[in-house]
Amino acid sequence: MKRFGVALQRTQNVLHRELDQYARTLDLTDNQMSIIAYLSSIPQDKPIYQKNIETEFNIRKSTATNILRLMEQKQLIIRTPSKQDSRLKKISLTPKAHKIEIKVNSFLDDSEKRIEEILGKEEKQELIKGLSKLEQLL
Repeated sequence: MKRFGVALQRTQNVLHRELDQYARTLDLTDNQMSIIAYLSSIPQDKPIYQKNIETEFNIRKSTATNILRLMEQKQLIIRTPSKQDSRLKKISLTPKAHKIEIKVNSFLDDSEKRIEEILGKEEKQELIKGLSKLEQLL
């Protein structure tokens, strides 16, 4: 009998490899690609800060700092000090990232469609719901 954790890890590895392989064609990492997709999904008038990214991706502050620093070096994001609190830096995509975001979102949409074709819409939603429950409890 296969353990749940092993099955989940194996599936995550497959998804990660696929995402990473495509990200390399855009000179990105899988994390950078995911952050571009996340930032592009938020209305431009809503400020996004590093803490939002840490929460969205469930990553540590140091991990987020390193990813965002590299994205800034690659001219994919701009960090602008907040008018209310200079310690906070609003994160926004650069024109260079906006050009890439169409490819990123198209790839991610295609991946979602393939998963839905394999599982079906309802089973996919149930799986997401179950994983969300586990995330809250573990």
